Amino acid sequence: MLPDISIQAEPICYGCEWETPLGIFRLTNSLVIMFVVMAALIIPGLLLRGRISAVPGGLQNFMEFLVETVEGMVGPGLGKFGPQLFPFVATFFLFILFANWFSLLPLVGTVGWIEHHEGESVLIPFLRPATADINMTLALAVGAFIIIHSTGVRSHGVGGHLKAIAQSSWLLFPIFLIIELFVLVSLSFRLFGNLFAGEVLLGISGAWMPVIGTVFLILELLFGLIQAIVFTMLTVSFTSVAIGAEEHH
Repeated sequence: MLPDISIQAEPICYGCEWETPLGIFRLTNSLVIMFVVMAALIIPGLLLRGRISAVPGGLQNFMEFLVETVEGMVGPGLGKFGPQLFPFVATFFLFILFANWFSLLPLVGTVGWIEHHEGESVLIPFLRPATADINMTLALAVGAFIIIHSTGVRSHGVGGHLKAIAQSSWLLFPIFLIIELFVLVSLSFRLFGNLFAGEVLLGISGAWMPVIGTVFLILELLFGLIQAIVFTMLTVSFTSVAIGAEEHH
């Protein structure tokens, strides 16, 4: 049976929606994975916080390895703002990495209910990869965009940052501003496109070619890591440009 190939995430139940001041909130199958990933990152951190020792154990070793790896990867590009920005950038990397990898768990995308679309039976999954939802990747991109330009303002002031965007040519400022706004599209659609394509590929290959699907599953582990690195390094790169070369000396 083919999985449902839909860009829009599906509600996990028909009564799972609530009125909020910002509109209707729907609990979708991708949001469930988001909450699971958040719990998987937050709970070990809270448990470890009160038990940090000079001689680290298994969990502390693993957490320190993750933090030191990300710090070595992004620290040099953030200059003097590194200590303040590192927690945010590290959160991007770890959340995206684990969200990508959690999407490969056996129940994700394979267990759900049956609906009939255009005369064919399709599977609507109870769980769906968080980063295969455009709303999630767009929210991550907005967060990165805020970090990039708020750091530029802190580095040069509002006028100096606008001048840096205009590249000293105010006539072309609208064009450069559109290019800056396109960062939102670039960051969000790159991550969404790769993860959504992987979801579709795994669903189709798992339904028709289980052996080949296993090969793709292994490749998706690598692709999930690569996409987390790409999103994080692009955020650091754009932030480094906003800071300016003179701030790194």
